[in-house]
Amino acid sequence: MDRIIALIIFLFSYTLLITEKVNRTIVAILGATIMMIFGIFDNHIEAIKNYVDVNTIYLLMGMMIFVSVIRKKGLFEYLGIVTLKIFKKNGFLLYFGLTFMVALMSAIIDNVTTVLVFIPITLAITDSLDVDPLPFIFGEIMASNIGGTATIIGDPPNIMIASAAGLNFTEFFLTNGPISFINLFTMQIITMIMFKKTLNFKIDQEKVKSFDPHSAIGNKKDFIISWFLLILTLLMFIFQHQLEMESSTIALFIGFLALLILDKDEVEEILKEVEWGTILFFFGLFIITGGLVETGILKDFTYFLAKIAGDSMRSFAMMLIGVSGTVSGVVDNIPFTATMIPVIKNLQNINPETFGNLNPLWYALSLGACLGGNFTPIGASANIIALAMLKQFKNEEISFINFFKYAALIVSVNLIISVIYIEFILI
Repeated sequence: MDRIIALIIFLFSYTLLITEKVNRTIVAILGATIMMIFGIFDNHIEAIKNYVDVNTIYLLMGMMIFVSVIRKKGLFEYLGIVTLKIFKKNGFLLYFGLTFMVALMSAIIDNVTTVLVFIPITLAITDSLDVDPLPFIFGEIMASNIGGTATIIGDPPNIMIASAAGLNFTEFFLTNGPISFINLFTMQIITMIMFKKTLNFKIDQEKVKSFDPHSAIGNKKDFIISWFLLILTLLMFIFQHQLEMESSTIALFIGFLALLILDKDEVEEILKEVEWGTILFFFGLFIITGGLVETGILKDFTYFLAKIAGDSMRSFAMMLIGVSGTVSGVVDNIPFTATMIPVIKNLQNINPETFGNLNPLWYALSLGACLGGNFTPIGASANIIALAMLKQFKNEEISFINFFKYAALIVSVNLIISVIYIEFILI
């Protein structure tokens, strides 16, 4: 009976998450508490200890605080204008530069923050140049999700995967970084061919001169400190293994250090900007998926997948990229990743000889879940926000069908490249 109840709660919660008729935080917390009410867990406190990944939650919290602080100091806007100055020759070069910067920023900060920073800059640039912003916005959506695959802090699924697998910043980047750059370059080539008529324009150099990167700097001292903190953050993540520090510790330290140095009088305001709904969503989601672990449902699911893959690491990795890439285009990749993590972990219990080293599967899950978010307008939070801003500021929109028509080829090629990379490089 516990299995049936847990499965019903899980499926009902997922249905609400897919339809988005109810706020996802409400769905996650109610789903978690209902599981507890129905006695799925023998001990509620132990359930929280066992299934809530506090490393993921603290990492998200710290990075949200950090980004909220330095965003106000003009650092991201400055980088956007500098990008225009560098790639000012024509539409193709500008498109390449903006999408590259978005991908780079998405590897450092979360995708949602990246599009919130770059979409207004992009719209300002396209307005001044009197060109259609749609190809740029579409490309930046693609780039944000591709760039997010490169690091453990680039996309929420990576935070969860790295925490579950015990992967540090450096080893994750050295593995996912190269394939992310390959996928980014591939996406840029495909989209520039798709939108060649729109992007085929020369840029008036006189207009470019009107953009002053220094106008983004409010307080020079704070701006310099922001640069220092950003570099310090990257260095700490890169050398976290040598420092013997968890990712969450680094994020919390750097977030509150930035708050102390740059905004100590605005603590309440900064904390209001933290997406507490997302934090609570993660908390509830961990409990819901924990219910499937507690009742043994996920263990059975693992056996089923392993049977399909034929107890082959190669087959399972290929299947994992395909399944996670497809599902993440329709369902938020966060709950899907949360569901798959215990499934992958359990493979070692089924066949320790074949699945002794799970790293190829962790990277396969990361690539599939992050890249799959590009399939549809609702595949990732960054997609929804970017298109909403396009509608809000320019009264333009991309229909679901048109988005999918452009995105399907890009994502399919990216997933195929990722399969080849996993098969020949990691296995």
